[in-house]
Amino acid sequence: MRPGFWLSDVHDVPQDVVDGPHSQAFRQFLLNWFGSNRVSFDERLRTANDLTPEEAAVGRELIRRNLKCNHSHIISGTWALGDLEAVPLLRMMFDHERDESRRLVIAGALWKLNNDPVFVECLNRAKKSGLLKVYFHLQQVLWLNDERAIDFLIDLLPEKDHDSVWVGKLRRLNRWFFPTPFRQITLLLVRDHNEAQGAAPWALSMLNHLETGHLVPPDEQQPASYYRERRNDPAFRKMMLEAAHKSIALMHQGR
Repeated sequence: MRPGFWLSDVHDVPQDVVDGPHSQAFRQFLLNWFGSNRVSFDERLRTANDLTPEEAAVGRELIRRNLKCNHSHIISGTWALGDLEAVPLLRMMFDHERDESRRLVIAGALWKLNNDPVFVECLNRAKKSGLLKVYFHLQQVLWLNDERAIDFLIDLLPEKDHDSVWVGKLRRLNRWFFPTPFRQITLLLVRDHNEAQGAAPWALSMLNHLETGHLVPPDEQQPASYYRERRNDPAFRKMMLEAAHKSIALMHQGR
């Protein structure tokens, strides 16, 4: 443990940076990005946004210095701090990375920094492999930040509406069985159904969220056919794209 900080030993932070002096905002940045405590990425983004230009420059150097750790939040720290100098390093990491999930994280950083088309290629591979059932990776679809994101999510929807209706019924049963042992059975049924459906239920939930501006319970969601029928409606596409832009803006604010 270094004096005054709970920094993780796996990260490389020079002692002179640790010793300061520095502001409360920069201290929190060090703790959230390089500390041993677990915090959400939203919280990390908020602390990055609080840095002065001078502190952000030091932060970019630290993030770049720690890319060797190959941690996802450090990789994402490059775009959080707008570090264009990290692009060659990220591209080298991408070329040598074999894990599909990590490759998509790196490709996302490259897209955020310089619109590298390798991100679109990775998303299309993830659609085929089923990786997009991981919700973080599904959220990356919105990073396209244009109408391709809406089409991408609609392409992921379940083929039949009754899939969503079935899940809604299971969830209602789960609420009814809450105080009884039968609740475990309904939870397992919901989990197994969602596993079989891959990213489809999450894509439907995300489209409902974009349209309404809030999370919609599964048994109250518009069905997949609703979005497929409106896919080519210009007014609908405009509304959904504006909602996607708003979601991305809030994400960058750590909200």
